[in-house]
Order: sequence, then C-alpha cells, then structure tokens
Amino acid sequence: MSTVSSPVSVARAADARRTAADAGRPAGAVRAWLRLLGSELGMIFRRPRNLAVLAVLAAVPVLLGLALRLFTGVDGGGGAGGGELAILGRVTGNALFLAFAALSVLVQFMLPVAVSVVAGDSVAGEAGAGTLRYLLVAPAGRARLLTVKYAGAVVFCLAAVSTAVLSALLTGLALFPIGPVTLLSGATVSFTDGLLRMGLVVLYVAAGMAALAAVSLAISTLTEEPGCRIGMPQV
Repeated sequence: MSTVSSPVSVARAADARRTAADAGRPAGAVRAWLRLLGSELGMIFRRPRNLAVLAVLAAVPVLLGLALRLFTGVDGGGGAGGGELAILGRVTGNALFLAFAALSVLVQFMLPVAVSVVAGDSVAGEAGAGTLRYLLVAPAGRARLLTVKYAGAVVFCLAAVSTAVLSALLTGLALFPIGPVTLLSGATVSFTDGLLRMGLVVLYVAAGMAALAAVSLAISTLTEEPGCRIGMPQV
C-alpha cells in the first residue's frame, strides 16, 4: 500500500523528528511524549467518524429523556424492581437520574463498541494508511508510541462517557425537576452530593472502558486492517 502524502503525514513526520531529537534528554523526553500525545488526540478528535460517535452518544440520553417524559406516567415515587428498572422509574422525579439511566443503557452496547472502534483503529488504522511508518522510522520509539496510543484511547473513553453524562444532565434539567436525590438504598442526599457521586460514576465507567481499550489496542497491533473496515467504509 502506498504512503499517503497529506498534511497529517507531514505533521506526524515532524512530530517524530522532534521526538527523536529530544529523546536523549529527560525533560525533552517528557516534551516529546506530550507532543506525540497532542498529535494523537488531534487525530482522534478531528476524525469525522469519531465525532459522529460522540454525537450519537450525546443523542441517546436526549431520546431517552423525551421518551420518558412523553410516554411514561412515572411520578418519581420509585418504580418496582431494582437495578435499571428502578433507575428508570425515578427519572421523572429527579433530573439527575437521567444520567444514571443513560449510562446503564449505553454501557451495555454502545460505549463498548465506540471505544473498541477507536482503540482498535489506533495502530491498525495508521498502518493501513501508511502514516505509522513516519513515526517508526524517525524513530519515535515503540514503547513511547504504544503508551501515547493508549493514553489517547483513555482520553477518548473519558470524553465519551462525559459526553453522554453531560447530555443527560442538560436534558434532565430541561425536562424534569431537580432537588435532593433519593438513592436506591432509600437514603437521601443533596443534589450537589448527587453530582459528586455522578462524577465518581463517570470515572468508574471510563476506567472499565479503558480496560476494554487496552484489549482493542493489543489486537490492533496484530493487523493492518482497522476494525472499522469490517462491514463499513472508513471515514
């Protein structure tokens, strides 16, 4: 496959040369790693497919909130059963529960697929496009390259989970009342405390997705065919 001559290729080559020049100095090595990370994050968040994935993750909580607002008669008094049904049953009583409900839906399928596609494309995608050779020839160093790739995937995991939660919070505030949060255990905490707990949930889910990203990245190093090419065109 021929090398792709593009602004991305030129930028990656320049980053690789600067990385090689700084590799011998401790402070320079840190700058080189951060430079490569910035380049990797730019590639991840400028790619139209990844932006479309984030848009879909943001749209799901909106659709879920509208469906609960329009088609359910739940008054927030609790809902029979536990787990996901109990969370859905409390959404119309408190806006914060829409974020928990959205995550409970997304974490079963859409979040793992989104993370797997991005992490699985990180090495194989560049190998297939021909841009990876710029980094390896300079050299940027394989260990440094893999840590940067994984760090970029972890940042995307956090961005994906945060996007879904932020969309759910904004939708919940627009459609449902706010106030003290009654937990599934029966205890009641303030809305601010509920937001802090939501932040911990975001970090917990992102950590789980980061573990999945590590597996996808490992598989990505074994092939030059990105996972996104299986059944769909690459964007």
